[in-house]
Amino acid sequence: MAAVETQMLSSSSVKLAFRDLGKTFFVQGEPKLALQNINAEIRTGEFVSIVGASGCGKSTLIRIAAGLEQASEGGVYVEDNLVIKPGQDRGMVFQQFSLFPWLTVKENVMFGLQDQCPDKARRGEKALVWVERVGLGEFVDYYPNQLSGGMQQRVAIARALAPGPKVLLMDEPFAALDAQTRGRMQRHLLEIWRNLNITVVFITHDLEEAVLLADKIFVLAPKPGRLVATLPIDIPRTKDDLERDKYGPEFERVFKKISALLADSVPLDH
Repeated sequence: MAAVETQMLSSSSVKLAFRDLGKTFFVQGEPKLALQNINAEIRTGEFVSIVGASGCGKSTLIRIAAGLEQASEGGVYVEDNLVIKPGQDRGMVFQQFSLFPWLTVKENVMFGLQDQCPDKARRGEKALVWVERVGLGEFVDYYPNQLSGGMQQRVAIARALAPGPKVLLMDEPFAALDAQTRGRMQRHLLEIWRNLNITVVFITHDLEEAVLLADKIFVLAPKPGRLVATLPIDIPRTKDDLERDKYGPEFERVFKKISALLADSVPLDH
């Protein structure tokens, strides 16, 4: 009986799962296998980074998780529910900020609440809460072109989080930012993750960023895209239980291990 209870508890703690997932595209009528037999589990509250060479299917994988594309085989499950379309249980943040230029900061965040809050006044109240949470309270009436890149991405994060998703999906959200702004946004994301205990799936080309942020890293190989390693990151978060020392020997060891895995996984003709 105890074993059954343990199994049930373990299953319930899996927030998002990729099960036998495959994706085939057709290019000029010819099938092209993009993802093959992806099996992985992400637990409640985990921060998982996905890394891999260009063309290994990272963005395709996260788009399937968001419900923006359909798997050809298998699927993605949120708490054992098959993902078939976008839903409020998942928030998505893209590399490009994807804000509506004709809407203010507040109105952009309100847009993400349309289905959840038909009442406009209530939408406005909830939007203001999230604008404050990402530190943009004094910019509620600004338009996107009046904001810096980092501020625009904070608006995009607020819009994704406002409906209360169980999983935050992020496709290279900081790639377009300068190094200093990127560092601040990494810290800000970690604070949000810790405060909300939300599950985060984060795609990045930057291995240092992956090791700095993640509890666990999925390494994908190309041609076709497949999962070749799942690495738990046990480096202590030494600063406010959030940040890691990227100059320490343990960080360097993990960084080199992931670099070697990526080098071994890329075909010579890639």
